[in-house]
Amino acid sequence: MTLPIAVWMLRSFFLEVPGAIVEAARVEGAGLGRILWSVMLPVMAPGIAATALICTIFAWNEFFFAVNLTAAQAATVPVFLTGFITSEGLFIAQLSAAAVMASLPIVVVGWTAQRQLVRGLSMGAVK
Repeated sequence: MTLPIAVWMLRSFFLEVPGAIVEAARVEGAGLGRILWSVMLPVMAPGIAATALICTIFAWNEFFFAVNLTAAQAATVPVFLTGFITSEGLFIAQLSAAAVMASLPIVVVGWTAQRQLVRGLSMGAVK
């Protein structure tokens, strides 16, 4: 489900790589693989980190397909959280605790990606 947005985001990051850097690598005799690995990948690292973070968040929060395609024994986190809303009432304490535990991995991934984004932006190529 996140493939279209990932392709769209990565395409825009590929187009923002300065052509002068790629041309300089070609002049130095680098092949296509070396240009992609040693030149474009470090310049695009912030974009790759941002795309990975967005795709992770979208996949983690997917609810529609999880409700329709999973069984009661194999529910994903969003489907599990809706189990705390019953006809007997809303179990707010358990729902809050489960929501905090469910959001903790995404917070950690976001925090890690934020550090990589800042490092990549400050060490990126100069136009």
